[in-house]
Amino acid sequence: MVIAVGSFLFSCSSSSSKSEPAPAPLVGQDGNPRFNLVFTNPENVDMDLYVKTPSGAVISYNNPSADLGTLDVDCLCGGCTQGPNENIFWENGTAPNGTYEYWVNYYGDCGVVGSSSSFTVRVIRNGAILETKTGSLNAEGDSMHWTFEQ
Repeated sequence: MVIAVGSFLFSCSSSSSKSEPAPAPLVGQDGNPRFNLVFTNPENVDMDLYVKTPSGAVISYNNPSADLGTLDVDCLCGGCTQGPNENIFWENGTAPNGTYEYWVNYYGDCGVVGSSSSFTVRVIRNGAILETKTGSLNAEGDSMHWTFEQ
């Protein structure tokens, strides 16, 4: 059913046989916590996942480990053997307590100026997805910065 309200169109379905699309599978090492990025358009966009630990250290492609956390999956302009994913994790019992800050950075286009990409970041603990953030970036810079309490 499509409903028009003013200049807005809303689409809704009452059918229970339709299901939501399954989230993209998680790639990389499991952990507690674990921050996982999945994005579209990896051939044309280089996106990076950043996590700032409670001590202020930042884990990313240029500093792949800090405070016992590790970046184990990094996708760079189509050279993504595990798909368009990035993953930062802590092994059970090793993560410092406190506030983590995380975000996505549009590092650059891969030779195709003006390329955009949507993304999903999931925060996981003990196998359960605790937070999901989505967005889209079309130019160099950062997404919103989010926080997570460990």
